[in-house]
Amino acid sequence: MPSVGKRTRSSGNNDTELPAKRTRLQSRTLQINDENRDPRDSCSIDTVLEDHEAAFPAKSPLKKFAAPLTPKTPRFRDALSDSPSTPRHRVMSVGKLSTRLTPKTPSTPATSQTIYHLARQMFARGNDPGRLIGRDGERASLETFLAKCTSSTPNGCLYVSGPPGTGKSAMVNAVTDELVSKTPSVRKAYINCMSVKSSNDLYVTLLEQLGDEINILESEPAAALQQVFIPKWKVAGAFLVVLDEIDHILSLDLESLYKIFEWSMQKSSRVSLVGIANALDLTDRFLPRLKSRNLKPELLPFLPYSAPQIKAIVTDRLKSLMPAGSTNAGFIPFFHPAAIELCSRKVSSQTGDLRKAYEILRRALDLVEAETKRKLEEEARQKILQMTPSKRPLGETPNNAASPSKDASRRTVPTELAASLQALTVENTPRVSISHLNKITATAFGNGASQRLKSLNLQQKAALCSLMAIEKKNKAAVATVSPTTPSKTRVTAPTVKNLYDTYSLLCKRDSLLHVLSSSEFREVIGSLETLSLITAVDGKTGSFALLQTPSKKGRKATFSNGDERRVASCVGEKEIEQGIEGLGSDILKSILSGEALD
Repeated sequence: MPSVGKRTRSSGNNDTELPAKRTRLQSRTLQINDENRDPRDSCSIDTVLEDHEAAFPAKSPLKKFAAPLTPKTPRFRDALSDSPSTPRHRVMSVGKLSTRLTPKTPSTPATSQTIYHLARQMFARGNDPGRLIGRDGERASLETFLAKCTSSTPNGCLYVSGPPGTGKSAMVNAVTDELVSKTPSVRKAYINCMSVKSSNDLYVTLLEQLGDEINILESEPAAALQQVFIPKWKVAGAFLVVLDEIDHILSLDLESLYKIFEWSMQKSSRVSLVGIANALDLTDRFLPRLKSRNLKPELLPFLPYSAPQIKAIVTDRLKSLMPAGSTNAGFIPFFHPAAIELCSRKVSSQTGDLRKAYEILRRALDLVEAETKRKLEEEARQKILQMTPSKRPLGETPNNAASPSKDASRRTVPTELAASLQALTVENTPRVSISHLNKITATAFGNGASQRLKSLNLQQKAALCSLMAIEKKNKAAVATVSPTTPSKTRVTAPTVKNLYDTYSLLCKRDSLLHVLSSSEFREVIGSLETLSLITAVDGKTGSFALLQTPSKKGRKATFSNGDERRVASCVGEKEIEQGIEGLGSDILKSILSGEALD
């Protein structure tokens, strides 16, 4: 067996020609934008190509390269150049076709406004006050004062005062605008002093509104304004200045207020000033120097609105919403006349603020609108339910059963509700009733028992504590005896006479409190009854009265007038204890305990 030796290459393989190693090609990169080249040397692209061919000769001629396109969006932006425009490109989103983002008009809100929005606008703040009603005397006084603007001595000062919401600003603006429209020679300036930041700001604003051509930069604004109001020579025309919320200037610069008042009351002045504020005694309390110089401005107080005035204003605004061809001239839309009467009385008894009345009316409209929507939505739901074919459980459906129409299948509750709301008009829309308004006024004026108790004076609280003390005593006496047939003597609601005797006894103990006379005490009882803290009741049906047998009912006439009238408390003992905290609480707690009755 031959031995295996070392494997060697045959001689035939040595003669085989091996492939030569591929030579590396020279770089033929064409560098046109050479960073070492001077940018000031202008050379064409052809010159660069010729230099390239000379450096790298080839068998085939080198094709000329086209100049690369300059990118539209540069990588770096020159800070001194104009801001680049936003590139127009499409925004691609995953799974959706590309859409161009173009601005679109906002769509109409899903909840459309109802007919009640028309009434709300009539009582919205900032709305045109329209025809002003109930201020005929104040209008006449304003017109008499402003008649000076057209006379030979157009000077004077009128101070208009009154609580908020009494129509001061609205009446002054209405009368002054009417005067300026009829008399072109009178120039008016109106400033709400709440927007004034300094006395110079007040002077500059007056000069700008009056359209004076004096260069206020060359002189002081106060001196320039004084030159306009008090000229050295006789000039035609007059100025009318209305300063609303004038008491705000007191916190800025009292001297500037003195100057304006004094300028308007000088004999050579050409300005009439109308100042408006809430304080009744602003001129006497904060401007005593005017009185010492015998400069007294005219006063025009605006009293709070009365109930008839508020009712007339609200009724007039609501009737203006009626269509022109309406045959029902006495109809008041959106509100029952009794609801308007209740709102007027509530507001006039509290503040007399017309803006408060408008707020209550707006909230009442919101309440009845929500109630109407709920009612119409329920009707639409029932209507859709009736239109849907009913199917009995485990019942067979006939083949020839009529399918619902195409229009009926498209009807939904929102569409039916929208159609019902659109069908409402000024004349047929549900109106605000007394029950709606009672809910609003109960929260608006805080008519809770605790609020009413805290508003009582000491004698009213003493009378209420005496009533609670005698009721507790009578109730305890009745509880100890339980006869088979209740007798009429087991009545716990005391008469007014018994209550007065108890009140006198409790107050005279240790001379705690001065005792009122019988007539004064009856007035206190009437005020407590008005506040619904006590109520007049029949002796047989009072809050603590025992039930009578039906056979005895009506045998004897009950007392309902005078000192024999029975009264009962409408609040609990805990509420009274919380309400009498404060001044005189020790005296009232002693009366409430009823220790002197034992």
